[in-house]
Amino acid sequence: MAAFSLNLQRKFEPALVSCGKFDGSHACLVFATSAGNIVVHSPHRQPPTDITESHHENLEKRLEWNGEIAELQIGRQVMSLCTGRLTEDERDILLIGTVTHVLAYQVEDNTDLFYKEVSDGAFSMTIGKLSWLPNQVAIIGGNCSITVLDSEGNEVYWTVMGDIVRSIAVLDFDGDGENELLAGTEDCEIKALKEDSVLWETKETGPVTALVPLPGRQFAYVVANGIVGIYERGQRLWRIKSKHKVISVRSYDVNGDGTNELVTGWSSGKVDARSCINGDVLFKIQMTAGIAGLVEADYRRTGIPDLVIVSIAGEVRGYASGSIVETPEPGELMRKLLARRQTLLTEMRHRGAPFQSHLTTKLLTSLFAGRGAARLALASGPGLLIHCAIVFAEGVFDGETLVAHPRRPVGELEIELRPSKNSVVDLHVKVCLGTDNTDLFQVIEVMHQLPRFCMYEIIPKPATVSEELRSCGVIFEIVERPQRVALWLNQSLLLSEELEVDEDGPGARFIEVWLRGMRDNKIHCLRASADGRASIQSEDPSFAGDIIQSLAMYLGIQELTSEARFPSEERKLSTALERVKGLREVEARLQADAAGGSTLLKNLVIRFEDARILEDVEGMRKRLHQLKTINSDLMREHEIRMNSSKELSATLKELNVGVRYAARLRVGRASTNAVARCRTAIQDEDSKALILALQNG
Repeated sequence: MAAFSLNLQRKFEPALVSCGKFDGSHACLVFATSAGNIVVHSPHRQPPTDITESHHENLEKRLEWNGEIAELQIGRQVMSLCTGRLTEDERDILLIGTVTHVLAYQVEDNTDLFYKEVSDGAFSMTIGKLSWLPNQVAIIGGNCSITVLDSEGNEVYWTVMGDIVRSIAVLDFDGDGENELLAGTEDCEIKALKEDSVLWETKETGPVTALVPLPGRQFAYVVANGIVGIYERGQRLWRIKSKHKVISVRSYDVNGDGTNELVTGWSSGKVDARSCINGDVLFKIQMTAGIAGLVEADYRRTGIPDLVIVSIAGEVRGYASGSIVETPEPGELMRKLLARRQTLLTEMRHRGAPFQSHLTTKLLTSLFAGRGAARLALASGPGLLIHCAIVFAEGVFDGETLVAHPRRPVGELEIELRPSKNSVVDLHVKVCLGTDNTDLFQVIEVMHQLPRFCMYEIIPKPATVSEELRSCGVIFEIVERPQRVALWLNQSLLLSEELEVDEDGPGARFIEVWLRGMRDNKIHCLRASADGRASIQSEDPSFAGDIIQSLAMYLGIQELTSEARFPSEERKLSTALERVKGLREVEARLQADAAGGSTLLKNLVIRFEDARILEDVEGMRKRLHQLKTINSDLMREHEIRMNSSKELSATLKELNVGVRYAARLRVGRASTNAVARCRTAIQDEDSKALILALQNG
């Protein structure tokens, strides 16, 4: 049973709901509207008794109270919302992020703590304490970057990411008693960062939209394709997938047993609580509308926070710990019993079938690269045929699972695998084997692992190498024998036979491998010699960065510098930087024009009102015509500003991706220095310094 229920008669934007104690003691609900406004609901606020004072406050301040509700006009689309303490003050502040700015607002004082322009946008935010910084900070996830601001809005940390940062969390990932930074991005990555180093990273099957810290070095994650799950110390404990979208996740002790469960709010209006250990559903509740957010707040002032569930229709329900009761749907128990009965009957029928010795023959499986893709080959034993094969692989197939069902049972089956990114993929294969005419199958389960660079095949050295390929690549030094590099290649590629390094002869203790990418047919070359010099000849800086990071991880290299030359990428970055400079100048002019048009519009409204009071119909008609003209101009200018803003955002993303290339071509301090030099060059609009940072780190 709900501890309380109310309806705010407002429309809530999904995933833009938070809660804070803005006076230090009373919990308030905060949410964003589609019109770009922030609404604060404070059920325990005491309105001012002095009407004159209240009226003066409303005139002077932006936040206007109307009973229990106040509204703050932002004027831009709100991208993210959070609350927390940035200073030693016991009162929470409200942090609002838009595409261009971050506003830290003190609700109780009705004043700005700071208003900071962020060129990369604020797509996600949180407030917390990081191990390498002395105070509480605001952490902003932007367009391919993370920016950290102090209580005065000063930038104290910046790093580059692979794509838009959709989720951020602060937790003790490595167990040292201090917090690290966890970030999820649009390009499906989750990374644990500690100052200048990446402690851990993994790939998911879609954009990571939410991260929630849990006790015991655990954290929950949400993927845009309906996946929710939990990691512990970098190892996945469990995950589930639904056709509905996850809007909000939260940790809360729903059954009052002293252990928190993972509470998930779905776009369908369902809220379920799952065990953090195995993901079993303990409770579920169905709301009348889609979920907008889940918060933990002492809304009844009992001293114990309740789980507050908010729907997009404005309905708010609060549940105390231990009060949530699952209400089974009519007939649900009967359906479960019937399904269990059918399973047991099928199992009895299979167990009673006559034993066939050939069913124990093992299934033969192999992985190889050929004909433009990685391939999984299956072959059945004598007297058996393959009726069906099910392959589960994250990020390889649409929906993650492929069912291969030939028209007629076959003895051999080949399945094409095309992972879109260079990452290790676990394959879970189930194959149904049986005779030609039978309804009784033996299901054999096998597991394989696709190596990271399975979409690259070894080719002979080309007869001719283009001049563009000759001029591109990375040179670096590794204090390792070529034999170690060969071992790494054997693990990272799909090879018909293992690579070996000659100990004698003209090519002794030297390795040269030519690769062809099966996604784009580009040619790459990797060389390593006994004196420690190594090089990657490639036109693709992303591939070169993946190679360096994988090789450094395998060899345990902590510091690695390099010299890189990618002329096409250098030209692209230089052009993008000049474009950013021009777009910022255009943005400044458009803002000035919009301010002037807005002032003229206000004056015309006043003159129109004067003409109405004086009953000057002709004057009213004239002012109305002028208003219509100016309004059309303002709308046209607004459209131009929006297009310019989108182009600026896309160009900044292009620059940040280039910075990430510069970082991934190095390891350790060299990578951090490359990011810092690129960041300074972009801020100074110095294209030569940016290119030098990409080349030399």
